Amino acid sequence: MIILRFVILILVFQLPAVAFSADIKRIATSSHITSVTIFADRAQTTRTTTINLKPGSYLIAFEGMPPLVLDDSIRVDGKGTAAVTIGGLEIKRAFLAQSGEKRFQEIQDEIRSLEKVSAALDARKSGVAAQKAFLESIRVAWGDRISKELAIARPSTSELLDASNFVGSGVTKAEEQNREIDSEKRTLKDKIDALRRQQNEVSGSGRKETKMVEVSVEVAREGTLTLELVSMISQAGWEPAYDVRLANDMKTAALTFQAMMRQQTGEDWNNVDVTLSTARPAVGGAPPELYQWNVSLYRPQPMRSEMLMAAPAPYAKAKKAGRVQFDAAEQEEAVILQDTPVTFATSLIGNEQTSVSFHVPQRLDIPSDGGRHGTVVAIEQFPVNIEYLTVPKLSPSVFLKSEMTNRTAYPLLPGKINTFVGNRYTGSSQLKKVASGEKFDLFFGNDDQVTVKREELKQHKEAGIFSKNRVSYRYRIELGNFRKEPMTLTLRDQLPVAADEEIKVSLDEPSVKPEEIKSDGTVIWKMPLQTGEKREILFGIMIEYPKEREITGL
Repeated sequence: MIILRFVILILVFQLPAVAFSADIKRIATSSHITSVTIFADRAQTTRTTTINLKPGSYLIAFEGMPPLVLDDSIRVDGKGTAAVTIGGLEIKRAFLAQSGEKRFQEIQDEIRSLEKVSAALDARKSGVAAQKAFLESIRVAWGDRISKELAIARPSTSELLDASNFVGSGVTKAEEQNREIDSEKRTLKDKIDALRRQQNEVSGSGRKETKMVEVSVEVAREGTLTLELVSMISQAGWEPAYDVRLANDMKTAALTFQAMMRQQTGEDWNNVDVTLSTARPAVGGAPPELYQWNVSLYRPQPMRSEMLMAAPAPYAKAKKAGRVQFDAAEQEEAVILQDTPVTFATSLIGNEQTSVSFHVPQRLDIPSDGGRHGTVVAIEQFPVNIEYLTVPKLSPSVFLKSEMTNRTAYPLLPGKINTFVGNRYTGSSQLKKVASGEKFDLFFGNDDQVTVKREELKQHKEAGIFSKNRVSYRYRIELGNFRKEPMTLTLRDQLPVAADEEIKVSLDEPSVKPEEIKSDGTVIWKMPLQTGEKREILFGIMIEYPKEREITGL
């Protein structure tokens, strides 16, 4: 079997058309995405199509590709029994046929129907207005008649009451009908406006842009050809997420490494082979270059008019004509570049010495909805060393701290980590990058069976007359173990750190000697506690500084 493997290099200048036979057949392929390599901020997709070809010249078109495909990343690989020569490829923009026309017409019909109802309401409102005007005319006419006939005791009281009720109820009814009509018209207007917005959306999305790649091939011997079109696309990526479950014996923890994938490329990935990579192609493979940093005396720049006057006559003439002429050497170099044939080379796979890839064993469906779609990458078991830790100055809780070692062959990447003790969820945090073999700490929430309480007993300030000023504090920390087994509690407190040599800070008369006092002022006690045991630590802080001086930070 003859294997063809090649890479198409897309140059920034236009290549001359490759000479093929006059009868070129165009084949639109039904390609589909078979594999995807997902990076942190993009993805590489591979489309595959297999066709039977007889000798001749062909344009094989990969149609309907998303417009987000990066042109410079496109390359073609191929293999098959046919003897094939690749002439090149061309990337084109295309538009799908008008979509949404049916829905556009349906919305238009709905709008017309509602407009007819609105017009009927307008006619009804005109009729109500005519009725109201008629009643007003009756009211005026009756007023004139009553003023003339009251002198002769006509009309009677009952006649006046009947006339008043007739006019009043008629006007009231007309006003109510007007309000009802206005309310119905407002509702209709809102519906029509909403339909017009839908219509604009349908109209705006009617022409969907796509990309198309045409590969020109010359077939010398009949056979099958399988083409793979590889391209990079944005609006895709993945990030790690972890679940760590501490066993009930607190000696081991199970880490579940998940990948949360997302894509909104405009094309669903169905039944694809997925590889997750930590490489960052957007960053580039080489460090940025430092350019020479020049410092010089300031010299005023000439005015633009002076620059134009100083320009050589041929350049100025060409600029005025809207073009710049190249000299003969430049023209010859351009011709040589354009005549350079396209070089085909085997597509290489990176050795991944600077990155890690994870191949997902099962094929996946990842829709183009922008949502997070998870898959389990690995499940690892880690031995753990549990430590009970408390910082009572800031919190009265005792936390479960575990020291673990990454015993996998790959680094644990930065990501969200959820922690559990047995089946109990204890919280979440962010995991920093952990290299293979590196130790890291995890916290599994607090243990309410171990208690701690810190209180300030007294505070004293002494102003020195002949000696130094002194400020002292006294504290008590009470500890209790209500667990069913003995344990050791690590307790952290702190001393202030003197920022001036004339200030002296010391731990004053601690009832229990601390394990360590760090340079940043952290004081650490390791307190063993038997089951049901309670203990306390008393200690003070002494700050001394020169008389007639003030200090800040207390």
